[in-house]
Amino acid sequence: MELVQGTHNAPEKLGAPLRGVSRLHITVTAGLAEVGPELVERAVGAGVRRITVVWGGAVGPVEEAVAGSGVEWTRLEAQEFMSNTLTWADSIRAEGVVREPYDFPSALVHEADIAAVAAVALLDDGHSGRSYNLTGPESLTPSERIAILSRAVGRDIAFQSITHEQAIDRLTATGVSRADAEYVVGWYAAPDASSTTVDDTVTRVTGRPARTFTQWVDEHADRF
Repeated sequence: MELVQGTHNAPEKLGAPLRGVSRLHITVTAGLAEVGPELVERAVGAGVRRITVVWGGAVGPVEEAVAGSGVEWTRLEAQEFMSNTLTWADSIRAEGVVREPYDFPSALVHEADIAAVAAVALLDDGHSGRSYNLTGPESLTPSERIAILSRAVGRDIAFQSITHEQAIDRLTATGVSRADAEYVVGWYAAPDASSTTVDDTVTRVTGRPARTFTQWVDEHADRF
């Protein structure tokens, strides 16, 4: 194995790192929408013949570029990451409080399960042209997640409701654009069925059960 340095946000610098690469994984992150199609074009031109992509919550320019690339592709439509819970860490450590605008359920998925599905799709045949909805094995509200966290860290954690606008302002204060903040908070305000309903895709693709939120908390309890 050879490690090379580079960033998918600067595809023009990936000429050498892409040489000899036949399979590529892409996670759509902030800023990639603008350069992602170029990344896909350069990768295919360099010889990549199979791509997995974790979507950004919708089918945008990068996802479209992958689907239209002419090579084998698999789109991983992951729902909320369990690792989003880490955004609560500071307020839990400082105050024992979690502040959110909504207490709706979410079928959170462990990030390691997303990686496991990506690995199977990249290495094994039979996944080309498919879109996989990825969830965990249970749908939990923030209050239910807080209860699991409380038991794991051995102290009470309170839930405090904030307004929709306060949640947007909190995100923009961290440098998130207003449009992105409205999208994220709006997703929590009106979750669709795919984000709240448990799907067994992780098990079907990997051959083992999806990891639970309790397992995730056990791995990260020291951060709270």
